[in-house]
Amino acid sequence: MDQNNSERKENPAIPKIICGLLTLVTIATILLGFYYKNPFIIIVGIIPAAIYEMVRTEGYYTRSGSIIITILVILEILAIRGLIKFNIAQWLGREQVYFSGYWLPLGDITFIFPAVAVIISIVLFFRTYGIYTKWLSILLLASSACLLYLVNKETLFELIRTQNYYY
Repeated sequence: MDQNNSERKENPAIPKIICGLLTLVTIATILLGFYYKNPFIIIVGIIPAAIYEMVRTEGYYTRSGSIIITILVILEILAIRGLIKFNIAQWLGREQVYFSGYWLPLGDITFIFPAVAVIISIVLFFRTYGIYTKWLSILLLASSACLLYLVNKETLFELIRTQNYYY
């Protein structure tokens, strides 16, 4: 046994199982969210994937992105419940802002939070190296895009239209 190696080796089957289960949860919550037209159901699927992504990422920027997505999910819950009400466009006096290669339409925070989560998920996909963190970023992207579609589909279409592929 190597005395200097304090890290334990992870059983490779464990992340596969966890990511597989999170994929099933994501698919189920997206389908149920659209069926019932309820964004809270989709958020239920985002929370475990965001937390596991936060645990798995190791780089400074990817860990920061994962933490931001987790915070955004919590804030989105509060915004949809009406506990946070804020119009960013009115506050900034602008209709759009350039964020990580995208022109992000501004307005009520209920659709700004998932829009930013979509962008961060794309960046995480291109910036992470591990297969499981990429897998999780795809789950976060799918969930965030579906959540954004439910709360404001015009913003999702605007993000797709203005995307510039520079990461």
